[in-house]
Amino acid sequence: MFRTCASLGIDHSASVLFPSDSELQNAAEILNKAKKVTILGGAGCEGSHVELIAAAERLKAPIVHALRGKEFIEYDNPYDVGMTGLLGFSSGYHAMMNCDALLMLGTDFPYQQFYPKDAKIIQVDRLGDQIGRRTPVDLGLIGNVKDTLERLTPLIRKKTDHTYLDTCVSHYKDARKSLDDLAVGEPGRTPIHPQYVAKVLDELAADDAVFTCDVGTPTVWAARYLTMNGKRRLLGSFTHGSMANALPQAIGVQASHPGRQVITLSGDGGLAMLLGDL
Repeated sequence: MFRTCASLGIDHSASVLFPSDSELQNAAEILNKAKKVTILGGAGCEGSHVELIAAAERLKAPIVHALRGKEFIEYDNPYDVGMTGLLGFSSGYHAMMNCDALLMLGTDFPYQQFYPKDAKIIQVDRLGDQIGRRTPVDLGLIGNVKDTLERLTPLIRKKTDHTYLDTCVSHYKDARKSLDDLAVGEPGRTPIHPQYVAKVLDELAADDAVFTCDVGTPTVWAARYLTMNGKRRLLGSFTHGSMANALPQAIGVQASHPGRQVITLSGDGGLAMLLGDL
């Protein structure tokens, strides 16, 4: 039910899967004609960070990430403009809505009202049944993100106009500052704001800490204030939205990785439901 990973790492044994040459040419044609391209990445971008950044550089494209893609996309990324959707930032929303081409990579982002209405949409996914089920697409490509980008990026003409990218990144910096301004604490002041708690946890946690978060506001604070770096992991019930997931996930991770720091952001309801386990 919950999103877990036995090794908390990448499965390097996955099969190579990529679209045909003609499909890749069609995708490149759409992207080459577009003036404002945005990339939306999800959990399928795991293990594809280098290829993702290379594609964004060619396209001068801001990168929006879905929640499940946060840990694989956010770090070492000058093209990052945050999330969109119910938990996201205004910067991610506008980067999606104002583009004329959207490149979806390994994401089944479910919120239909947050997709652009007038943009050409290309969706890359290894699961064919996920293509087009959230929003109509102009081109669906079945393939792994890494394998597909390795073959698609060389076909893309390097864009020189980065006006749209600069606008989106500037918007993200403003949105990020507004969020950080809310995560300020004062010694002795109560109650302690949850944003501040999450920020301090982020600052004190180990470089390879594993975070788990309950559904609800713990997911909001994790999405907005935990910093991913390529080593940390963020686990939650991001597909099913099941209650009280964080504590059992944390127990499972700690049992399988006894030398690793594990931090659970459990809500009051989630902790009460699993108090016996604790």
